[in-house]
Amino acid sequence: MYFWKIKLLKEDIRQDKLTQKQSYIYLFSFMVLYVALFVQGIVQIYASWNIEMVVVQSFLAFFGILYIYHKNGGGKGKNFIKYSSAIGWVFLLRSLFFMSIGMFNLFVMTYLFDIQELFSVKNSILIGMMFEVLLYWRIGKHIESLKLLQSPKKVTKVL
Repeated sequence: MYFWKIKLLKEDIRQDKLTQKQSYIYLFSFMVLYVALFVQGIVQIYASWNIEMVVVQSFLAFFGILYIYHKNGGGKGKNFIKYSSAIGWVFLLRSLFFMSIGMFNLFVMTYLFDIQELFSVKNSILIGMMFEVLLYWRIGKHIESLKLLQSPKKVTKVL
């Protein structure tokens, strides 16, 4: 199971080395973390903002998954759940890492420059939503590259 190296994961997918058991582990791991973060985000948004932002967050998740599905080829795509959960797991971990560093930096900088009002829960939520958009975009790009890698090559006869 990969936690960071997307190139190695894509190479395994390209060579069809990703087993059914590994796919289930990626799917389960991705879903547990994704749902936990989604629920935590919804609770935080509802507690600090209002129901309209909960709707925005839900639409963001829906359209993000729809975007990934489209990048996989839509109805003609193959192995959407298998690929998106494996790649999604790696990018979810990566985005959590970078978002944590970014939030920590924001926290430190606001206190160093005595502008604590910038480090509010609402600003944190907006930054988190921007990271979520980047997450879906990157997953979509890697899913799209897998689609291109696995498209059948044209064979031409040479006479």
